[in-house]
Amino acid sequence: MSSKEFDNKTHIGFLCGSIGREVKDAIHRGACDNKMDLCTTKNGWLIGYFVRQKEPIFQKDLEKIFHFPKSTLADMIQTLERDGLIAKVPVDGDGRKKQIIVTEKGIEFHHLIENQILEVEEYITKGISEEEIATVIRVLEKMQQNAREYKSYVELKKED
Repeated sequence: MSSKEFDNKTHIGFLCGSIGREVKDAIHRGACDNKMDLCTTKNGWLIGYFVRQKEPIFQKDLEKIFHFPKSTLADMIQTLERDGLIAKVPVDGDGRKKQIIVTEKGIEFHHLIENQILEVEEYITKGISEEEIATVIRVLEKMQQNAREYKSYVELKKED
């Protein structure tokens, strides 16, 4: 579908959503070809985040970072744990407070999915200069911030 399908205008939100789905599908296709279909691309990004962290990781902290609803995040964590990619271990003898750690299987999965992500990103950015990519990233980050501010604005309007 063209980004000008609706009213002969390019709608940024529609275009961003379309690009996001195309990239996700390309990564997933490559992951399936490599027998990596243990979990979704979204879970692959989550594992990548876990692998890179130096500080202990707790589920409650992830909601703010990834902007997923609590129930979605809980389902994702449960899937990763069920698939043996992560484990939750008690901290300081408190059974209620559990740190998320990545298992060996999770680290292997991370390396495979990271390579797939890098391959797709390299392919989709071919013919685009570093300067153009930097500009796109700056603009998208501003749009992301504006969208977050708008969500807060809408919530405040509801309270009035």
